[in-house]
Amino acid sequence: MLDPKKIAALVLAALTFAADAGAQMADEDPHEDAPRGHGGGGVPGQPPEDAAMDAPSLPDGQLQIMVVDAENKPLPGTHVTLGIVYNSVAKGESRKRLSFVTDASGVATAEHLEGGSGVAYRPSVATGDATFAVMPFRMPDKGGMRAILHVYPTTDDVEKALIVAQSIVYAEVKDDRVQIQQMLRVFNFGKNAWVPRDLVIPLPEEFTAFTTQQGMTDVGVDAVPKKGVKLRGTLGPGRHDVEWRWQLPYAGEAEVKLTVGMAPHMANVQVIAPASREMTLEVPGFPPPQSRSDGQGQRALVTEKQAAKSDSAIRSVDVIIRGLPTEGPGKIIATMLSGAGLLFGLVLGTRRPTKADRKSERARLLAQLEELERARHTGDVGPKTYERARRELLDALARTFIEDAPTAPAASKKRSK
Repeated sequence: MLDPKKIAALVLAALTFAADAGAQMADEDPHEDAPRGHGGGGVPGQPPEDAAMDAPSLPDGQLQIMVVDAENKPLPGTHVTLGIVYNSVAKGESRKRLSFVTDASGVATAEHLEGGSGVAYRPSVATGDATFAVMPFRMPDKGGMRAILHVYPTTDDVEKALIVAQSIVYAEVKDDRVQIQQMLRVFNFGKNAWVPRDLVIPLPEEFTAFTTQQGMTDVGVDAVPKKGVKLRGTLGPGRHDVEWRWQLPYAGEAEVKLTVGMAPHMANVQVIAPASREMTLEVPGFPPPQSRSDGQGQRALVTEKQAAKSDSAIRSVDVIIRGLPTEGPGKIIATMLSGAGLLFGLVLGTRRPTKADRKSERARLLAQLEELERARHTGDVGPKTYERARRELLDALARTFIEDAPTAPAASKKRSK
């Protein structure tokens, strides 16, 4: 979380990076307008909040949606879409949309809406490529709801929006890959919504296994193979958070180097790498990393850079991790597990196994399979090593059942001839 000093510094950085946004923006006092914003508690210059509130005085099932501009002035004649999601165990999920137009007072009214925990509502207004929406909510069983939705002017030029960004890069070396998790936090201190167009945040060309979790808004990222991730959505005034993960192949080298691109107007970057005592982290241009605990006793190296007012935005970050073991812990675990099954086969190959031997070995192999699954779940074993070890353990387990299969008596063989 950002403390007040960091927030003030970020505001200064935003004013510097967006100096070309125009005199009107530059002269705005960031401490004007104190209403609460979208999850941006404590951020100076926050916009008015979009919200939905219980209205016991309204008829049951009635929803009044007031659409206003950045100055809280009503916007009559505005088209409003009400998205509805139905969710039940018996029928699963279904969706539908209703359309309305605001009246002279900027209010659109929906009647006879269903209450209960199985239905969610999301009013939105689309203007060009931008979409403004209230966070999803449920209707009460008694009375109605009132929602307020702000619609802002839009721009696709980041230099015309008062934008500043912060990022966290978490890089962890696994068994046969490097896993990177990124968090991007964008602050919009202006009164225009920024709608990025064809903005790709660069990643290494060989990145794979991209994943992200869609939030409650349209702000997010999509993978662009061999290039990076494309930022999309409507970033209105306030704070917006996006997280994603990706991987790089790792073949057991003692050193890992990677370059991570940054979003525009990046004023603050923190790099974190969980590390053993022998491992080191270097990020050129950043202070020497500090050793910290992750709260579970694991050592992590952390370094952070905040651009000064006179600095340019941080465009990319080079991450260098050294002192890695040439064989990752996952490979060691998998080799030990699969090797145990192979060793059993070699030993029993020199003598006829007893039924007790096979029963004992089955129990041991099943326990090792369970341990392998646990190691895969925690990330200590990568997918390739996991598949190899699992195959070898299953082969060893199958051999114990083959050896238990009954054989036909010799007399029966003679009669069949």
